[in-house]
Amino acid sequence: MQQVSELLKSFANRLAQHVSSKDGLQALRLLRLTNLIGNSSAKPVESSLDDIGHSSRKASDGSTAAPNRVGIWEKKQENGETYFVRSKDKLEEWNYWANLGRIEPKGTKKRVVLIGESVARGYLYDPQFTCAMALETILKSQADGAEIEVIDLARTNLGLEVRELAIDALQLEPDAVIIFSGNNWRCVFPPSAADIPKIDVALRAQGMAATKQYVETMLKDEVTRIVHDVGLTYKERGVPLLWIIPEFNLGDWRDPLTNAPHLPAGANLEWINLWQDAQHAFQDGDCETAAALARRMVELDQEVNVAGLYILADCSAQLGDMDSARRYRELARDSVIWDSSKSAAPRTYSVAQQVLRDEAPKYDGQILDMPRLFKEYLKGALPDRQLFLDYCHMTSEGIQVTMAAAASCILKQLALKDVAWTRLIGQAASPSHEVEAEAAFLAAIHSAHWWQPYDVIHSFCARALQQSRHIAKIMTCFVDMQTRRTPMLMCRSAEQISVSGSPLIQHYLLRYNNQQLDRMLLDAVLHALKDAGIEAREQLDSLRKTEYGVAGRDIDLLDYYHCSAALQPQEVMWVLPKRDVFLPQERHHYYKAYWCESKFVFVGEADCPVRFQLTFRLHYPSLTDPKVTLRVNAVNVGTVEVNREWATWNITVPGRVLKDGLNDIVVEWPMPDFPGMQGYDDVLNDLTEGNKPEFFCIFGEIHTFVVSNGQKAVVSAHEPHQVLSAIGAD
Repeated sequence: MQQVSELLKSFANRLAQHVSSKDGLQALRLLRLTNLIGNSSAKPVESSLDDIGHSSRKASDGSTAAPNRVGIWEKKQENGETYFVRSKDKLEEWNYWANLGRIEPKGTKKRVVLIGESVARGYLYDPQFTCAMALETILKSQADGAEIEVIDLARTNLGLEVRELAIDALQLEPDAVIIFSGNNWRCVFPPSAADIPKIDVALRAQGMAATKQYVETMLKDEVTRIVHDVGLTYKERGVPLLWIIPEFNLGDWRDPLTNAPHLPAGANLEWINLWQDAQHAFQDGDCETAAALARRMVELDQEVNVAGLYILADCSAQLGDMDSARRYRELARDSVIWDSSKSAAPRTYSVAQQVLRDEAPKYDGQILDMPRLFKEYLKGALPDRQLFLDYCHMTSEGIQVTMAAAASCILKQLALKDVAWTRLIGQAASPSHEVEAEAAFLAAIHSAHWWQPYDVIHSFCARALQQSRHIAKIMTCFVDMQTRRTPMLMCRSAEQISVSGSPLIQHYLLRYNNQQLDRMLLDAVLHALKDAGIEAREQLDSLRKTEYGVAGRDIDLLDYYHCSAALQPQEVMWVLPKRDVFLPQERHHYYKAYWCESKFVFVGEADCPVRFQLTFRLHYPSLTDPKVTLRVNAVNVGTVEVNREWATWNITVPGRVLKDGLNDIVVEWPMPDFPGMQGYDDVLNDLTEGNKPEFFCIFGEIHTFVVSNGQKAVVSAHEPHQVLSAIGAD
C-alpha cells in the first residue's frame, strides 16, 4: 500500500497551483487542511474511544473518576444501599428511555439488563409493548422458582455511545447483559479536517467507490473499538454478555431510486440508458436481458447505487433464486452508506454485522445473529413486513421471535435451563389489538414519509383497521389535519387525536409529524377506510379544494407541503424540516433537479385555466437540444429554450387540460453534458465549509415556481421568457 505522503502528492500539487494563482480563498482552504495556519472549519471527529478506562471517566483535571449515573439515572445512596433515580437535569431525554423513575438496589433476583436503541425499545409500540416486556415474561415463565427481573436501558436514537452506556451499566450489578444495537452506528462525514485531503485524493482517483470504502473502514474501526472496550471490560468482570446482531427489512424496504453519482466521462449517460432499458425489459418479463443490463449498471457505479442492485434482486426472486436475491438486497442496503445527499433510513451495515461476528467471541461474548435467526424462522424467505414495521423496527411477531431467542441464550448463561427458542415464542407478552392497530397505522405513516411503495402503505392501513376499528377515528382526524392550512397544533382534528390515541400516537403525530400533501398516504388511508365501510373521499377532495385550490390563491410549488408530494427525496432536501443532526447544512437556497424530470402536484379544477410562473436555468450545458418541456397531466403544454442564465417563463394552461383535484406537473430537462470526475471539484470546498457535498449531476435549477388562477390574468399563451440579472448564483 502506498504511503500517505505518496497518496497526497496530487493534493500538494493542487495546493501549490492555487497558492500561485489569484484564487486566494481556495488556497486558504487548502492551507487550513494542512493545519499550517490553524484549524479547519470542518467539524471535528467525536471524541476517541481509546484510552478510556473500563468503568471510569476522565475528570476535568485528567484524573480518573467513578461514574455517578447510568443513562438518565443518577446514583444515590441510602442506608448503605445504592439505587438510581431519573435526573431532573436530563428531563428533555426522559421520553427516549423507559418510563422508569427509579432503579432499585440489586437484590436476590437475577438481574438482566437490556441495552439498545429504538429497535430494542419496541418503537411504534413503546411504551405499551416493548422488547423488555416480552423478554421478562419469557424468562419468568422458565425460571422454575428463580426470580428474574429485566432492567430496560434501551434508548431511542442511541448510537456509538452505546459503549459508554454498556460500561456504566455494570454499576447495576447485572447477572447478564444484552446489547441490541447497531442500526444507528454511523460515522460523522468527514470525521475530521485531517481526513478531508485523503477523501479528496481518493474521490478524484477512484470515484465514489473509494469514498464508500473509506466510510466503511471508519465504521469498522469504530465498531471494533466498541466491541473491544465493552467485551474486555465484561470479560474481566465475569459478566455474561449477549450481542444481538440486528437485521434489516430486506423483503419490502426500498431506498428511493436516484441517479448515479458522478462517473467517468460518458458513463453517466450510459448508466441512465441502461437503467431505462433494464426497467422496460423487466416489465416485459425478460429477466435475462434486465439482469444483463443491471450488471453493467453495477459495473459502472461500483455498487454505490441501489438501482441496478434492486433490478438484479427482483430478477433473482422472479427466477426463484432467493439466495442471490438476498445478497443483492444486502448490497443495496449497504450501498447508501456514503450518501449524505438525502436522509438514509437507519440500518446495520454488513461491515458492522461482520465485526460483531468476528470480534465479540474473542472476549467470550455470545452472539445472537438475527439475519440467521429470521432466515431459519421464515424458512429461507426474505424478512419483510411480517416481522418489520419499517426498515428495522419490528412487528410484535418479530419482537417475540427475537426475544425468545435472546431468552434461550440468557437462560443458558444463567445456568437455569437449556430450552430451544422455538419453544419460547408463545411465552412472550403480546400487545392488545388496540396497540397493534395504532402501531400498524404509524407504520403506514412512517413508510409513506420514507418514500415507500403504495402496496406497503396500504397493507399497514388495512392491518390497522383489521386489528381495531377505533383506529378509524384517528385516521380520519389525521387526514383532516394533514390537509389544513392551519398550523397543525391549532387544528381541531389535532386536539381530537390528543385525547383519542395512545401516548405514542400523540407523540408521533403531533410532535414528529409535518403537514404535507401526503398524496399516496392519504389515498391508502381512504381506500382502507372504504374497504371497512367508511367513505371519506368526498370530504378530502372538498377540503383540498378549499384549503389549497389554485382557484382561490396562488400556490408556491416549491414549499415543503407541495414539494414533498413528488416523492423525490433529493430534491426536497432543501426545504425538509431538519431534525437529523447528522445531516450537513444546505448550501443553496433554491430547488435543484437531480433527474431528467422534476415532478410537482397542485389542486386544480376542471375547465379552470391556470398560469405558471417558472424561473429556472440549466446547471450544466446541454448535450442535446437545450429545451425544457412542461407537461400537465401528461399533456405537453409548452417547450422553451433555456441555458445557464436565469430566465422566467410565464405560461397559461387551458382549463381543458386540468381535472378536479390533484394535477400532475412534470418539468422535463434536457440531457446535460455530464462533467465526469470533474463534478467532484467542489466537494473539497463543501467539506471544508461544513456544507452538504454535491456528489450528483444537477440537471436544472428552479428559483420560483408559482401556479395561480389563469382567469385572473390576461396574458398570451406563451409569454417570451426573460433573463433575470438580479438572482444570484450559489
